[in-house]
Amino acid sequence: MKRTSIIILALLVSLSMLLAACQPVAETAAPTTEPAAPVVEPTEVVVEPTAAPVVQPTAEPQKDRVQIYWYIGLGAGAQAAQIPLEKEFVDKFNASQDEIQLISIIVDNKYARDNLTAQIAAGNSPDIVGPVGTEGRGFFPGAFLDLTPFIEKFDYDTSDIDPAFLEFYKDQGELVGLPFAIFPSAVFYNTALFDEAGLAYPPHKVGEKYVLDGAEVEWDFNTVAEIAKRLTVDEAGNDATSPDFDATKIVQYGFDFQWTKDSPRWFSAYFEPHYPVVDGKLDLSAGQVDAIKWYYDAMWGDQPFLPTQAAMDSDLIKGNSFSSGKVAMGLSHLWYTCCIDKAAVPGWDVAVVPSYNGTTTAKMHGDTFAIMKDTKNADAAFQVYTYMLGEGSADLYAIYGGLPARTSQQEAFYAGLDETFAPNVVDWQVFNDMIAYLEVPGHELVLPNIAKAHDAFLQLGSDLRSNPDLVIDDRLAQFDTDINAIFAEVAE
Repeated sequence: MKRTSIIILALLVSLSMLLAACQPVAETAAPTTEPAAPVVEPTEVVVEPTAAPVVQPTAEPQKDRVQIYWYIGLGAGAQAAQIPLEKEFVDKFNASQDEIQLISIIVDNKYARDNLTAQIAAGNSPDIVGPVGTEGRGFFPGAFLDLTPFIEKFDYDTSDIDPAFLEFYKDQGELVGLPFAIFPSAVFYNTALFDEAGLAYPPHKVGEKYVLDGAEVEWDFNTVAEIAKRLTVDEAGNDATSPDFDATKIVQYGFDFQWTKDSPRWFSAYFEPHYPVVDGKLDLSAGQVDAIKWYYDAMWGDQPFLPTQAAMDSDLIKGNSFSSGKVAMGLSHLWYTCCIDKAAVPGWDVAVVPSYNGTTTAKMHGDTFAIMKDTKNADAAFQVYTYMLGEGSADLYAIYGGLPARTSQQEAFYAGLDETFAPNVVDWQVFNDMIAYLEVPGHELVLPNIAKAHDAFLQLGSDLRSNPDLVIDDRLAQFDTDINAIFAEVAE
């Protein structure tokens, strides 16, 4: 059977699994709209992140070259703006030499996990997967190649990589990825909306106070909530603190966890980093519970300031809150620079992450590329891999918006962002400063029975965004029961 046919079959199998289960699956760092039925052509599968999964044409495998298949979608990479750039990257690599043909397989993140599972089960594993973070790799324990022997075999230089980053990319003691990009967090803020509201900009240094009504206050999540309410406006021009405010007619929101809110594990890490399992049982910390309640009140309280799921799906926001120009602040990662509409948001900057109980925590993502253990062409895959992290890295940094893990590449990376967003000036140093405040333990550490447990957290997040009538303590009690049963499945 041709590889393309197997890929299509795997996509259809994974789609049917999803529909049958009626459960959400892993969302990308940038979630997309609900896909419709796939259109199948006799070509490589590419699932567009907008609307339906669509198969896009690609070149046929060339008989005089070794084919290396690059699987995109388990992490970032399936956004509409990224797909043509990824294809350009593939073409550029293929033109750079005459022995290897790189072929991309781009799958909408909502389907990528199950699709890759189906491909592996069918003996049709791709060669390279990425970009992918800790959580994405966690769905496939033991599936990735240890790169250490290849580093030694090809005398690959790692001298300008922080040894701590090399440790970060080890799974069960094996170096399954070389550091590619890190994505610190910061608060993206719309300068025009702050100016219009007469509010001071958020601070750019940890420990700096915020000036509100002439007084200095802590830059924490309480302050964020207060100014976000003033930045949330209904169609009559009333902000959320006004007695005349109509919460059913909001035309501008004050704050969002930009593409970092689908799972409560993600946004709660800004409040208190904590691994939510102790002795095989769910163990949400007080900070995680506070984050969930803060988040729910921000959407459904008397003075809402954060968009619900219905608002996210509306024509006002269209799935991308900060970039719509209708949300004043978005707490997110550096990768979000991929997807800001310069026409809708011509003026913006970044501020430090707010504190919780006096502690600042800046959630961190670290992406890499990994070679599958089942690759039939390990040496050729490693050759592509080193191109991705070396000669071709600048092109990939431009696509994915990640700060290079190699210090020698960071200056050029920020210069490229300056060029992209000129004449707007952004204080990129904020992201560098946030690295020192990364969360420990990480929010992507693998859970027991990872796929089902991850989906249970996503379902909790969906309920928070969609149900205005939840009793949070009751919902969390039910979540405790549900996920402990999931954990027990692998403990038996």
